[in-house]
Amino acid sequence: MTIQAVTTWEGTPQALEILVEASKQSASIHESMGAKNPRLWRAGAGGNMEQAYYSIEFDSQEAYGKFSDAMLNSDWWTNAIEWIGEQHPDLLNLGTTIYYDAISK
Repeated sequence: MTIQAVTTWEGTPQALEILVEASKQSASIHESMGAKNPRLWRAGAGGNMEQAYYSIEFDSQEAYGKFSDAMLNSDWWTNAIEWIGEQHPDLLNLGTTIYYDAISK
């Protein structure tokens, strides 16, 4: 079962451009911790132009759990929390939602 973690960000146009660069750096770190297919989604038409969605995938809940443990115990996480605080209030982390693929076998 494919699992997808999607973090929603909201910010000014300039802050979202900073997020693009930070996401490029974070993608390879997340992959080294077990995530697959990192993407940062921005609306091209319709939707909320002040939001962006960072998504990563996993083959199972177990794989997501291992990733989560590795991430929360890493120096990257400590630095990420500090970076998020420095970007406030121009960039806000609105939380992460975990989805599962309900139609694939």
